[in-house]
Order: sequence, then C-alpha cells, then structure tokens
Amino acid sequence: MAGECAVVWGLFLRKKYMSDIILVRGNIETIPFSQLIEFLDPKHKVISIELRNQILEARYKNSLISDGLETGILTLFPNGSCYVKSKQSLPSIKGLIFESYLTNLFNENSQIRKNAFDWCTNRKRKSNLDYFEQYKAIGTGFISTKNIYSRFYEPQSNADIKFIRKNDNNEWEPATELETTNSAGIQIKAITGNERLEIIEPLLSGKYTHVLTCLKHLSQIHSYDICMDIIRDMHINNEISIDNRNYLEKRIYAPEHLGIYQYDIDNYSEYIDYWYKGQASGDINTTSAVNKEIVGYKYNDAGLLIPV
Repeated sequence: MAGECAVVWGLFLRKKYMSDIILVRGNIETIPFSQLIEFLDPKHKVISIELRNQILEARYKNSLISDGLETGILTLFPNGSCYVKSKQSLPSIKGLIFESYLTNLFNENSQIRKNAFDWCTNRKRKSNLDYFEQYKAIGTGFISTKNIYSRFYEPQSNADIKFIRKNDNNEWEPATELETTNSAGIQIKAITGNERLEIIEPLLSGKYTHVLTCLKHLSQIHSYDICMDIIRDMHINNEISIDNRNYLEKRIYAPEHLGIYQYDIDNYSEYIDYWYKGQASGDINTTSAVNKEIVGYKYNDAGLLIPV
C-alpha cells in the first residue's frame, strides 16, 4: 500500500526528480517517466508550470506537427525538418490548427462525426447508420484535399469542414442540407472575443450556415455562452426577430454539443499558445526549424503526411 501511495504522489513531482516510476502490483515494475507523462493531469493544482508544459508537449506535439503541415502553417523540407511560414496572428493560426484537429477527430470517432453530420445537414432525426457511414470529413483548405479531392479544395470557403461520399457513378459528392441542394458544412472558430462580428452577423447574412466555436475567454466563460448572451440581448432590443433568434441558437455549437470534451480542447489550445510563444515569436516567416522530432515525416504519393 505504501508503494502505491508513493506512485500517486510521484506522478506530481517535477520531472527532474523522477527518472522512473515504481509500481507495486504484486510484482515490481519500472516504467520510464517519459512513457507516462502524457497521462498526467496538466491542470492538477500541484503541477508546476514547467511540468504542465512538458505534459502538454508529450500529449499534443505530434498532433500539432501533423495539423501544422496539413494546413500549410508549417513547411516540410526534403530532409524532414520544417519551419513556420505563416505570417498570420495566433488566433488565425489556432483556428487553422483546430480545423485539422477536428477533421481528424470526426473521422476517428464515428459518434462525434455522426453528431456533426446530423447537425450541419439539419437533420432533426438521427441519420440512418448505413447512410451516414458513406461520408467522411474533409478540410476544404487542406493540402491533402488539394491533392486527393481537388474539386473540394476551397481555401476561401465559408465552410472549413465538409462531408463527402462516393455516389452511384463512383464520383465524390458533398453532403447537402436536408431537403435542399445546399452543400452542408461547418465553420470553425477559435476566438475569444468579437463574437457578434465573427459569428453572429455572418450567420444572419448567410455567409456561414453552422459555426462551431471552440474556446473559452480568459474569464472562463465559453465563446458559445457569449454568443447566446448576445443573441438574447439582440432579441430583447428588437434587433432580431424570434425566428432569427431560434435560427442562430440552432446554428452555433460548442464542442461538447458534439460529444467533444472541452477539457481536451482547452489543453490543446494551451499547448498551441506555449508552442507559438516559444517557437514562433518574432518574424514567423523566417523562424528556424520547429521541433527536431519532425525529421522522419514525409508526404507519400497521395499527398498524405506519413512517418517513415
């Protein structure tokens, strides 16, 4: 029992004091700390800032590299190294990274993908499983989309993520909003302010049809809740009708509406902040190689990023 308690407390020690963790479960085992660090809770009250950054890096570094290359934020050299080439602001970069992260998550988790599909196609009743399984999510501005599904490559599209399937003619076609020919899609927002201009007004004008807003403000109030407050006030002040209010409330979601843990979104967002400040400060366009661990990645003939 004493050994097990030592393990629990050991998980929260600073890394420099731990090279291994001893587990007592009938037999004694030694597990390298590096294999366990990503499973620690970075928000635990006894975790230091230094260790929290190490935990986030262990958990999200590979995802950030993949997402950065997919969205064009990072450029890959023939030797496997890469550099940051985007001159965009941190919120814009974070939005692009979350587009890739969420597209991958939709395709990896069928229930989350189904929730997103039903929402953006305006299905009041859940879609038939056999029908839904025909679709996959793609990012409209991704390098892989340009290389594989060039017809759907639209970097300036008003929908960051769309769903496509092969029809009876063996041709790729997009999912449409129910009982229309309008292509269904989701706009991703990683903002912590200016929700009326960035989300609400584009929905009212028809520029966007569905917006997934991902982040919390520094106050810890979610951007989604800010949107709901703005919409309520607009209705009270007779700026919008009740129909418009109902429309807006159905067309704006937070990650948890789709079954995505906000905890994971918050942690990835924090890691992007940490990475950006440490690796991409100054002139982003000329920043030197980012993360030597990128060596060993390349694009295959289909344009997909793979390890070698």
